[in-house]
Amino acid sequence: MSRSGLSPQNLEKERAVLLAIILDTVLLLFLGTVGLLSGSMTALSEIIRYVLLLVIEYVSYMVLRRAHRGEFNEYEYGTGKIERITNLLVAFGLVLSSLYIFSKIISLEDSAPLSTNSLMLTMIGANFNLIINYYFSVALIHSNRRDSSVIISSQIAARIAKTVASVVVFGVLVLALWLPDPRSARIVDLFGSIFLVGYMIVIAYGLVKESLPEILDRTIPEPEHFQILRILTEHFEQYDGFSGYKARRSGKDLFILLKLGFLPELTLEQIDTRLRPLRHAFEAELPGSTITIEPEIMDER
Repeated sequence: MSRSGLSPQNLEKERAVLLAIILDTVLLLFLGTVGLLSGSMTALSEIIRYVLLLVIEYVSYMVLRRAHRGEFNEYEYGTGKIERITNLLVAFGLVLSSLYIFSKIISLEDSAPLSTNSLMLTMIGANFNLIINYYFSVALIHSNRRDSSVIISSQIAARIAKTVASVVVFGVLVLALWLPDPRSARIVDLFGSIFLVGYMIVIAYGLVKESLPEILDRTIPEPEHFQILRILTEHFEQYDGFSGYKARRSGKDLFILLKLGFLPELTLEQIDTRLRPLRHAFEAELPGSTITIEPEIMDER
């Protein structure tokens, strides 16, 4: 463990995400300036998409840091809701941005000039964007290999998607610069922006599909209820009373709260020793579940 109490794997993940955010922010400032001056609809679409997805990166990094430091104990059913609500807001922003860009595409004349110098600088920025996305896709995959994290996994998926978009944007800008006819260059640019509009809609759909189930806590199906009761029955000698349980799913995570009674003469250490086999049974038979046990002191009547 490091001086800060974090494992080297967690620190590696945090550094990788932080460095990616810093480079993305710096590149956004450059792309935002030259892209808007170029008059390219593809560049405008990429800038808007870039800004909205960068919001997710910032929120993910803050959630990752707090999760590694155990600062989310106040949430009963996990911490994913914070990130997922942000994802829904970004998805809403992506849809609105797509509609705005599409309206601009319809009203724009295909003969509208493109600024060659600004477009060339935008292409250079797009090239750096492609390199950054590819590099951090590989870096995050490597950091997540030994100790998998849900947040890092979503970052990897986002980086791979952004790499694909970066390839298309770079190709469109190169082709627009290479074509000698301004009208043909503008048509290519419009097709590139239409692709990014569709791509933003796909990203928004994916964010909504992934986030909604994790925001809404769900009751578990009957077979899982029977499994919980079976485990409790098989280990009834580990506790002296049973006051019920609660079980909910938040996304893919299963949270179980058990209320078990114990005789007053037992010490906390003895209670913990008796509960250890029960915890192991839940971990073995319901992998990925989070077990919380509330011990209650029973009356000796």
